[in-house]
Amino acid sequence: MLKLLSVFILLLACLSPVQAVLNESAKPSQINVYLDENLPFSGFNSQKKARGLLVDYWQEWAMQTGIAVNFIPYIKQDIYQLLSENQPAVYSGLRDEFKALATLKKSALIGIDSQFYYFSPRAKEVKSSLINKNTPVVVGGLLAEAQQLPLFTKTPNIIYKEYLGLFEILIDIYNEEIDALVLFSADQSTPSIADQLLSVVFKKTMLTASSNELLVYTSLEQGTLLEWIQWGNQLDPMPEKTALTVKNVSRPLWGVSMEMATNLLVIACLLALVFIFTRSKRRKDRQFKDILDSSPYPLAIFSLDGNSIFYLNDEVKSLFPFKNQKNKYLFVEAQNQLLLSRFINKMSHQSVIEETQIRLLVEDDYHDIEISAKRVHYQNHTVWLCYLKDVTALLRAERKLIEERELLRKVLDSIPEQIAFKSSKGTVIGCNKSWAKVHHTTVAHAPGQKVADLLPVDVVKKQKQQEAAVWTGETFNTQEWIEQKNKQLSLVNITKVPLYDDKDTIFAILTIDSDITELHNLTKQLKDENLQRKETEKALLKQHVLLSSVFAVSVDPITLLDSQGRVIAANNGFAKLMGSNSKDIVGQLHSELSASGRIDWVERQNYEVLESGEAVVFEEQLFVDGAESCYEIHKAGFADADSDTKGIVIMARDISAKKQIEQKLAQEPPEEGTKKLHDTLTNIANRSAFDIEFSNLWQQAGAEQELLSVLMCDIDLFKPYNDNYGQEQGDQALQKVACALQKAAQENDCFVARYGGEEFAVLIKGGNATKALKVAECMRQSLAEADIEHGFSDINNILTMSMGLSSMFPSELNSMKMLMAEADNALYDAKMSGRDQISVH
Repeated sequence: MLKLLSVFILLLACLSPVQAVLNESAKPSQINVYLDENLPFSGFNSQKKARGLLVDYWQEWAMQTGIAVNFIPYIKQDIYQLLSENQPAVYSGLRDEFKALATLKKSALIGIDSQFYYFSPRAKEVKSSLINKNTPVVVGGLLAEAQQLPLFTKTPNIIYKEYLGLFEILIDIYNEEIDALVLFSADQSTPSIADQLLSVVFKKTMLTASSNELLVYTSLEQGTLLEWIQWGNQLDPMPEKTALTVKNVSRPLWGVSMEMATNLLVIACLLALVFIFTRSKRRKDRQFKDILDSSPYPLAIFSLDGNSIFYLNDEVKSLFPFKNQKNKYLFVEAQNQLLLSRFINKMSHQSVIEETQIRLLVEDDYHDIEISAKRVHYQNHTVWLCYLKDVTALLRAERKLIEERELLRKVLDSIPEQIAFKSSKGTVIGCNKSWAKVHHTTVAHAPGQKVADLLPVDVVKKQKQQEAAVWTGETFNTQEWIEQKNKQLSLVNITKVPLYDDKDTIFAILTIDSDITELHNLTKQLKDENLQRKETEKALLKQHVLLSSVFAVSVDPITLLDSQGRVIAANNGFAKLMGSNSKDIVGQLHSELSASGRIDWVERQNYEVLESGEAVVFEEQLFVDGAESCYEIHKAGFADADSDTKGIVIMARDISAKKQIEQKLAQEPPEEGTKKLHDTLTNIANRSAFDIEFSNLWQQAGAEQELLSVLMCDIDLFKPYNDNYGQEQGDQALQKVACALQKAAQENDCFVARYGGEEFAVLIKGGNATKALKVAECMRQSLAEADIEHGFSDINNILTMSMGLSSMFPSELNSMKMLMAEADNALYDAKMSGRDQISVH
């Protein structure tokens, strides 16, 4: 165990860093650093002050380590003796070629990377000079006195040329005065921006810091001193400080020589003058173009030969269609371009063209275009500035204006009211015939006359008082009784309105005098008629009270529905039937008062009654006071032509007693019962037989867990058939339909009955929904084969049927009523979808 512990301690000692062997108590407080006195790169200036790259480095090192550094000039003494006598001391110059340094202990102080950038054609020379050191190359750089670095002292074939800025180096590389560009850095892991940009344009070769190291020397006796120096090199942030030191001694990238600066200044001034001149010229062209753009006249700029159009304002573009081609314009009509070019070439000897006409094509018609032009300068060209006037269009516009004025005059003259326009000076600007006739003048002579010369003095004063407020922007309106020439009084409505010009200034007053005597008399007559109407309404109200009384005392349930199916009136009998009172059910939807399973059916039935206008009669079992009663329900539409109101009237009658009698008859001998279950017209089962069979099959299907399907059939458009072919042929058609359905029912083991009118019902027991649909299709096909002509149907030329099919497994959750309701819904969908089809629910 002890042996193992010893090995572990020895391993820790081997793995400990160099700093661990340094004794903190032996840390020197100061180091003497010898520098060559006359070394230009890093030495002393004329005032014996240390300067240069190494001095900057040692000062940073001293700040980071806390060890003072004393710089001492070295002038070819015995270096070994100096370092031995003045401990701790090091030599940190660049000269490592003399033999005395071979007896000293050395260590790398600073490593400087070198990046060479060159064009591809120079790649061979530059790479060869770095490898075999025989090919001479000239390189340019920004590092001051970098020729003292080991890279150049050990490689004499590389000639270093110092520049003040990167711009001058790039120019000399382009002019092939130097072969490459070299930039220096110290241990930079991230490439600089300059390096990234130069790498895009040039090839690059990089020499690592090992080929360009600055060394530090000391005597063999004080070798530990080098370890302290290396310890200081490794302190954070000494690597970054070292890299910054190398960067600071380089000239700035943008530096230039005085000659280059002068040349650049001259070039910049010339460019500035060109820019100012160009900008001034562009500004003048733009100002000129802005003036042309804002001009209300059609202006254009043509080339001297007329083949190019440099500019068009919107007024010209509204005259002709143009196309834009390479910042120039051309006529869409090539013929116009040719005509214009010939015209301008003919006038090329002139400097000014005055009101000369040319015929050009405008919208498939030739127009006389008057051109006035002058030679001007525009965008470094001598061009024609042209004013174009469409003489033909102006003449047409003038004729149209005259026609419009004539039309306005005719309109004014056709107005029976007296209309006049008066200026602020009291003169007539214009009037219509009615006004001129009343004031004993004509429409042609009235303009320019003073109103005071046409009217009595008292009337003129009165009008001035009325018009005083109008001149301030108000509208004046009044009614006056005026005595006419026939000594009769007329009621005149006087309206005075201010008229504004385009500057929003009132320049005239429009006066309209309307004789409203007849309107006044008519209003009086309407008042008298209104009194008479009120008397009539009282009489109607009495009738309404009488009808309401009859409505209220009626034993049979009665209600009225609006077009939306809402109850608008109901008597006590209907309210009792709904289990409520008449006030509470008014405003409710009729469908909501019905059983939940019949809401959709009730809404569709009400909609069909409103649309078709045909009455509907059916029977329904209802519970009243806890007892089930059978009611016969009549639904019919009503419409009020005066108020354009539509609705439905519903009347119900209790037929429970009638049903009891029918049940007694059903209990009579079989032969009598058979007759009552048989439809005498079609010779098939009737509605009563269907109800009995439906009840029996429902119970059987429930017990055997089989599907029971109901197919409701309705002959399409049978009413037009009866109306046109007659009742007798209608009965024959019903017999043929019944025969076709009975035949299909026998083939498919089904039960068919006449349900009522032109409706038939089929019961299909067993199988699945697919079987039921096949039976329905068989029924439809059998009717089609019967080929019963129907020339008054817009669906087919033979008699067709709409069918609604519904299937259900009888259970406690279902009922016969639900199945019938679903079949009715399906039949309704078949009718609404175009008839002559089968709809399945």
